[in-house]
Amino acid sequence: MRSILRSGDLELAATLKLGSRRRYAGLGTGEQRSPEAGGGIEFADYRPYAPGDDLRRVDWDVWRRLGRLYVRIPAEERELSLIILLDASRSMSHGEPQKMEHAKRLACVLAATALCGGHRAGLCVLGPGLVEVLRPSRGKSSLEAFERAAASVGPLASFEPLAAAAGFLARYARRGMVALISDLMFPQWRTLLGALSSSGCETQVLQVLSPDELSPEIRGEVTFVDSEDLSEAPVHADATILARYAAELRSFLESVSSASAAMGLGWSLVPTDGDLSRLFRDELRAGGFLC
Repeated sequence: MRSILRSGDLELAATLKLGSRRRYAGLGTGEQRSPEAGGGIEFADYRPYAPGDDLRRVDWDVWRRLGRLYVRIPAEERELSLIILLDASRSMSHGEPQKMEHAKRLACVLAATALCGGHRAGLCVLGPGLVEVLRPSRGKSSLEAFERAAASVGPLASFEPLAAAAGFLARYARRGMVALISDLMFPQWRTLLGALSSSGCETQVLQVLSPDELSPEIRGEVTFVDSEDLSEAPVHADATILARYAAELRSFLESVSSASAAMGLGWSLVPTDGDLSRLFRDELRAGGFLC
């Protein structure tokens, strides 16, 4: 399998952490805090040991009593689940670089960030409903499984974002952080964002668009083909048409940005030829989704 991650992506992920300051249901079995002997560090919970965990956090008293390995979770480092929602509509196959391939890379860097921080990462696809490709799992070894899961995703002929939103609410409401990676090129985008806002999950929207969508260089007689229903529309692309397109695109992006802000969601425009380091280190940090 060809790796989705590129040179420097893992190093980038290792410098970042999930930035949530909320508490979510289902992240631990108790709220009792106990200080570590001689350390002055408060511990909020325990969880089973997973390969890659720091052995200094293993509670050997628990092991002697139960014969099982558990690690102590500091109060400020409660385990989180990051759910990545990947748009698998046909329009995501457009562009050069292709939007779908760039979206998968974004997903893998986010998953690596979560996993390197001792959290869980899972992958779901927006298709005919919510398709759970990989349940949230923990441990650095899970990154390989996440890459395989992401590599298996391709554009789907059936796309029902509202059914997918209902499936997400039923399974994951108030259970973690969410990153929606999509071009939002469908009429129900506002309703989908509203569902994520009502989920109780801290949500970041990454709107992925290709360079030719952001600034088309076409001229003359062209025929546009709708990626979803394959309908065709002949157009004479002159300066007036391109100016109108630019105005419509600007209005659309402003609508998405303002709607996201009003709903309490983070939003970033992600060109497929953009700088991932700037996106992750500057924008997502500034918005508080990462730190």
